[in-house]
Formats: sequence, structure tokens, C-alpha cells
Amino acid sequence: MEAQIIKEQSFFLTSSSLERFYVKSYLPSSGKPKGILQILHGMAEYGGRYHELAVFLAQNGYGTFVADHPGHGQTAGSIDRLGFISNSRGWEMMLENTRALYTHIKKSQPEIPVFLMGHSMGSILARHFTAVYPVYIQGLILSGTFDTPIFLLKLTHFVVRLQILFQGSQKKSKWFNSFFYNTFNRHFKPRPTHFEWISSDRQEADQYVADPYCGFECSNAFFNNLFKGIREMKKAHHNLKYRKTMPLLIFGGQDDPVGNFGKDAMKIHREFFKQRFQNLKVKVFHGRHEMLHETEKEKVFFFLLNWMEEHLHTR
Repeated sequence: MEAQIIKEQSFFLTSSSLERFYVKSYLPSSGKPKGILQILHGMAEYGGRYHELAVFLAQNGYGTFVADHPGHGQTAGSIDRLGFISNSRGWEMMLENTRALYTHIKKSQPEIPVFLMGHSMGSILARHFTAVYPVYIQGLILSGTFDTPIFLLKLTHFVVRLQILFQGSQKKSKWFNSFFYNTFNRHFKPRPTHFEWISSDRQEADQYVADPYCGFECSNAFFNNLFKGIREMKKAHHNLKYRKTMPLLIFGGQDDPVGNFGKDAMKIHREFFKQRFQNLKVKVFHGRHEMLHETEKEKVFFFLLNWMEEHLHTR
């Protein structure tokens, strides 16, 4: 049935960093899409997890493009390469891949407005991308986003650099990976896995655990780049000169430990407000980290669709 409603395509692109990365697109089967959503997925997942949302949007006249980041999904090349990225330019590669896909979309659909959505780590990447590249996106959506206090960011980054010094950049530290996931999971009982923080829907959480492309351990180089990326995004955000009329939506779950149980969404909303952004909206739903995989995910799908409809022609 889906094949009659939407056009799905898988392909590889190459960015300016010569990084070859995997992309999946979903477009309505007839006519031009009203708008396009470019998705930046989170850490230790991949673009395929946005299939259900992409199909829903295509059925309602919107296209979706989602790429697998370096060290993730099909871009990694194989299961045993998941979690490995370049220590020297890993974050820069993610930025360059984001720009390459955006450029591809605009070349193929030059008249169609493009919204950019980043989830979790992808939300940090989306904020950084918006700050450093002068592109005209129709709107920015931050899902499951978070704010890391600078002292904690410096401390964890220092620990990772120590691990690189003693273990090497491409080593996967079982201790640090376990600590990273357990920090989020300790808030929930029972916790038969490391990933109860993902969703309150037991089936969704179990599917995440069973998927070999999700919840994998990441290398020291990956964490080094993640913390470096967060620090660089924070610096860029303080000097953000993007157009102040850009629509911006921030949403998350009230039981999400990554986002400090909804508090970080509100804090980031205030930061954009202080920078005089005019089309801001924040929404905290009932749920945990991944609202697109929660018990009321259909409600979130419609919320996103309605928001894009509302801002399809905002200038």
C-alpha cells in the first residue's frame, strides 16, 4: 500500500569532506511536495527509525530526506563499524554532510521550502549548522534537545581525552559507554535494559534494543567529537545572526532525562527569545526521550504537520 502512496528512494551522496553517506527520501507519489523535512537523527540510531513519520508526512503532501551520520546506519558500512568516526574531523563531517544533503534537496526541488529537524545529538548539529552556514531554511525543529552545563561538559570532555591518551581514539570504552547510558536509565524501574529512557512504550523500547543499528557502543573518538561539537555550537549560538523571523519549534518529553525532564526545552526556548526570535513555539509532551516512538506518537505526528502547515509561507 505504501508504494502506491509514496515514492521511496535510497542513494549515497558525497560531501566536500569526501565522506560518502547514505540517504533515504520519501516523496508524495503525485505532484510536488508542499514542503520538505530534512531530518538529522540522534546518537546510536539511524535514519530508518523515521520511516513511520516520513510515510505519514508523504501521505499528507510533504517530502522527507534523512541521512545516516558517519559511524551510523548504512553510512558505517557494516555492523562492526558502528560508533567509529574520525577523531580529527568527525563533527565537521557531520556538518558537511548536512550541507551536502540540503544542497541536493534545493537543487532537485528549488521552489520547495525545506524545514530542518534535529533529534537529540541531531538537534545540536542542527543548531550548529544553522549558525555557521548561511542557508535559508523554512523552519527549525529541535526534538529531544538538551543543554549541558559548561562545567559538566568540560569535565566529561576531559575524561574522554584522557581515555584517548591511554586507550587510543578508536577504542570503545565499555565503562564510559555504560556510564553514559546508565546516567539516563537510572531514573526508571524496572530497567531490564540500558534503554528504558528511550520510550515508555515497552514494545518500542524492546524494538530499539533488538535493532543492531541502535544503542551500540561508541568510540572514544565519537564522544570526543560529540563534546567538541556541543562546545562549538554553544560558541556559535552566542553570535547567532540568523534571520529572527525563522520559525522555531522545540519539543520533547516531560519524563526525558536527556532533556532534564522538559526543563532544557524551556531553557533553550528562553535563549532564543532573548536573541529576539519572533516565531517561537515550545511543547512538552507526556513521554520520554523519543516522542516519535512514544505511546501517543500519532498525536506528535499531527502536531508537527500542523506546525509546518502554519509556517509554510512564513518569511
